Amino acid sequence: MKYSPKVAFVSCVVLLFAGFAPAQAVFTAVKVPGSSPNSMISINNGGTVVVNTGNSNSFQVSVWNRLNGAQTVGLIGNNSGGADINNLGEVVGAGDPDNLGDLQPFLWQSDSGVQWLGSLGGNLSAASGLNDSGAVVGLSYNGADYQHAFLWTASNGLQDLTPDLTSVGGAFATAINNADEVVGYYFPNGSRNTVGFAWTEAAGLQSFGPSGTLAFAINAGGTVVGQSTFANAHKHAFSWTPDSGITDLGTLGGSSSSATGINTLGWIVGTSLTSSTKGLLHGFLRTPAAAMKDLTTMAGLSANTQVLAASVNDAGVIAASTNQGGYLLVPKMTAKFQSSANPSTVGQPVTLTATITSVAGAPPDGDTVLFSIAGQVLGTATLSGGVAQLTTSAIGVGSHAITASFSGDANYVPTKYANALTQVVNQ
Repeated sequence: MKYSPKVAFVSCVVLLFAGFAPAQAVFTAVKVPGSSPNSMISINNGGTVVVNTGNSNSFQVSVWNRLNGAQTVGLIGNNSGGADINNLGEVVGAGDPDNLGDLQPFLWQSDSGVQWLGSLGGNLSAASGLNDSGAVVGLSYNGADYQHAFLWTASNGLQDLTPDLTSVGGAFATAINNADEVVGYYFPNGSRNTVGFAWTEAAGLQSFGPSGTLAFAINAGGTVVGQSTFANAHKHAFSWTPDSGITDLGTLGGSSSSATGINTLGWIVGTSLTSSTKGLLHGFLRTPAAAMKDLTTMAGLSANTQVLAASVNDAGVIAASTNQGGYLLVPKMTAKFQSSANPSTVGQPVTLTATITSVAGAPPDGDTVLFSIAGQVLGTATLSGGVAQLTTSAIGVGSHAITASFSGDANYVPTKYANALTQVVNQ
């Protein structure tokens, strides 16, 4: 689903940015409780994230949702890490069930607990991604002590995707989409540098990209993102499809960047050096409608916050791993309000209209807007296509400041609009 580079285990709106000043925050940064600095974080379309918590003695995994709080995954052993979560809330990663230092991949389901997935014959393996069918990808050492990429399914168990590989660097499957397209990177036999790969059951392994390519994520449409080598040996974020080939996504002004996540809408997130931060990585967001933008600035994060990786769900909520812990960067909901008759006369029906939107577009149908006057509720209206309408004839004579509140949901933060509009009612 939504992926970030997992090296720790082994070593669309057309006017999206129009009108926003560079320093204006269009995301709200929500701190993810319990998340350790520099630890991986991943988010699904329901707004639930994988949380990795660690100290000097233990590393544990939980899932957290802003509405429902946290649930511990409950792994055995003291050294574990969650890597990805699918839209069913299933989690994969790696753990040490025997406390012997030999990592194994796991699949966790809230109703059945942890399932250990085994290895290709070696003593180290780790899961990095899964799809909504429960297919899992990652890396495993084989009996000859070579690191290979694997695909696991409940029906077939572990499948070696790189059986002929004998390079020291090995291979790593990083992500899989719901079409069972797998991506990752490997060191070809005899090479000291990686290339990207895409794998399907029908076509097998397809290599792509120049020397140094790392593929980290794939979306539902088959677009792959990661990091590759471009002019002057600079490492830049890229996107790739079989039809269009590899595209340099550029940087935020610095010498290097890396794309670590992509959603169904084609939003790409990752990290980049800038021209002024002297080695401090900023997050970036790139959409089909706009070039790379500084996500650190757009979310109002402090200058000392270094973004190390990011993933993005289809609601436009971005999960960011930073040196300060995990954050959700939630699109801010802005609103415009109108009255069908202003001024009106007492007893006259008036329709109040709220239009709610964000950089990710309108919130889901069914979310609500509550209208009030001086703390007294006028009524609640349901959003459809970002528009909520309430008709009332209960507003008394006078000039009234109407306030409104957006309900929020599992992805979007509730928002109060103190000065929605002033309604004048004449006798």
